Amino acid sequence: MLLILAILILSCAQLGSQIFLPALPEIAQYYSITNRYAQYIVMLYFISFGLSQLIYGPWSDKKGRRQVFLIGQAVYILGTILAVFSTSPLMFASARILQGLGAGSTLVISRTVLSDQLTGTKLNKAIASLSIAASLIAIISPLLGGWLSNISNWQGVFIMLSMHLSLVWWLGYKLLASRSNPELEGNTKILASKANSLKQVASEYVKLLTNFHFINVGLFKWLITLLFLTSVTFFPFEFQQNLQLTASQYGFYLSLATCGLIIGAVLAKLLQKRLGYKLILMVFWPLLLLSGLGLYFLPFTLITSMSCYFLFMVCAGAYYPCCLQLIIAPFRHKTCTVNALLGAIDMFVFSALAVLVNTLLIRDTHSLGILFLMVSAVLLISWLLIEQRERKLIIADKKTAFG
Repeated sequence: MLLILAILILSCAQLGSQIFLPALPEIAQYYSITNRYAQYIVMLYFISFGLSQLIYGPWSDKKGRRQVFLIGQAVYILGTILAVFSTSPLMFASARILQGLGAGSTLVISRTVLSDQLTGTKLNKAIASLSIAASLIAIISPLLGGWLSNISNWQGVFIMLSMHLSLVWWLGYKLLASRSNPELEGNTKILASKANSLKQVASEYVKLLTNFHFINVGLFKWLITLLFLTSVTFFPFEFQQNLQLTASQYGFYLSLATCGLIIGAVLAKLLQKRLGYKLILMVFWPLLLLSGLGLYFLPFTLITSMSCYFLFMVCAGAYYPCCLQLIIAPFRHKTCTVNALLGAIDMFVFSALAVLVNTLLIRDTHSLGILFLMVSAVLLISWLLIEQRERKLIIADKKTAFG
């Protein structure tokens, strides 16, 4: 039941960010705004989504998961309803910001509710299952969004979302524990972080931002997010305007390519015991390189672009559980704070960066391919630095052991 609840809470964040993407050109037309302005409105959600996690993380560690979720989800529902009745681009943008401010609680709580109660192999399996479920939701979201947009309009997408959010709010009210369990199964007592002041919270964040492990592993999450945000705000206009696809057709093809997420997540789960999470990062890295090469060299067609995006999705699906496990492992005593900062950087910093990239760099699939290749190079360097540091630590430990 705990895993099902975590999946439902996570689905709220994912649906809010992805279900309306096929309807993005329709929204731009409805408000008579440019494609670029519509992309900016998309990013406003992610930016407020990221910033809010900096508050929800420490707040949840201090006050408990249930209270934070219920308040955040209520804000999320309010923003979604406001979006339905928005009469201007400014009002709609404000609604998206409000949605993001509320949705931050769902991402933080979904990641930590499992680590509050589970440890060891059980936690590994639960997080792997959560990542597979996240992949399924990502596959369904654009398909559902395109279908709803075609049978009604873009407002119908947000009405459906508000109903789902309300249902999950009620389930969270009934089932979510008011406090995290301080005693983890098969482990010694681990106390949740009790941040008593803003200064103390800021100090924790600074420590993490200067931590080699946190930054280098985090890059595998953050840079993948940069590629995802850049792609999903570029593709709807490119496909629907240049290839004349309808919203439902675009949603269908995007869902097919997004199937790569669940393939990557399942493969990572199968390979974890044999290879370990760190090595899995490098095993799937060539797929990222191939997707960049394909976008750069191949002509823009439905098949070539979606094939390249599929390879990227497989890589992203494998990276998600690996990054969560590798980052959380050294910081089990403050999981919510760690997840909050991870998510805040992910959505705030790299959403803002995606806006700049879309504005200054991305003009076609050729330029998108250049971005993919640049990210591939950075992640290769990051992995080599992690490997080098671990070897140094092993050598240092051996020297200490043998005097």
